[in-house]
Amino acid sequence: MCTPWLDVLNLGQRLELPKNHTLFGKGEVVDGVYFNQKGILRLNSVAEDGRQAILLYVTENNILGDAAMFNGMPVYAFFTAVENCVLYFFKKETVLEQIIPHHPALTQNLFEYLAFKVGVLLHHHCEIVNTDVRGKVCRLLYDICRYSGLNHRFDPKISLQEMATALGLHRATFSKVINDLKKESIIASATKKEIVILDIDSLARYADQTFAL
Repeated sequence: MCTPWLDVLNLGQRLELPKNHTLFGKGEVVDGVYFNQKGILRLNSVAEDGRQAILLYVTENNILGDAAMFNGMPVYAFFTAVENCVLYFFKKETVLEQIIPHHPALTQNLFEYLAFKVGVLLHHHCEIVNTDVRGKVCRLLYDICRYSGLNHRFDPKISLQEMATALGLHRATFSKVINDLKKESIIASATKKEIVILDIDSLARYADQTFAL
């Protein structure tokens, strides 16, 4: 979504974040924006008892740290590299003084992306109180499918356990829904490396019972 940032990489600092390494999350105040040029990052929040909630994933050519930069509050949620990542860091002064005043398309993209993330988090909140387990799973699969260009065969980039955790479901519950969808010939297979959709229209119908946001 944030490809306009590719035009200003020369204003940022290149960073490499190896797989399983984390980015902030210890109460730091984030003083800039990160652009993820390569790889996938997962945003987690952890309770005192060790339970984790997956809030969102940041894929290639998207930004992170933008909301934290603007609100100036300490950050305790953390990003983990799902795979080796290449990031560019833009200091807050650079964003405010060099990028926003001189790059209107990028500025518009920044606000669109902030609005998109607000929608994702609101939708996630609604899913927490939603009891339609099959609908939750189908919406996740359909959203990943849409992100992959509505291809019927795609690489989800995340494991089934991560999908279950993101939805607040036990792995066994998630697997039961997957097996039911296989029996109904809606999907053929679902693994970390490949998901195969047989009936995308039926998947969309199950996913259609969404909250209005």
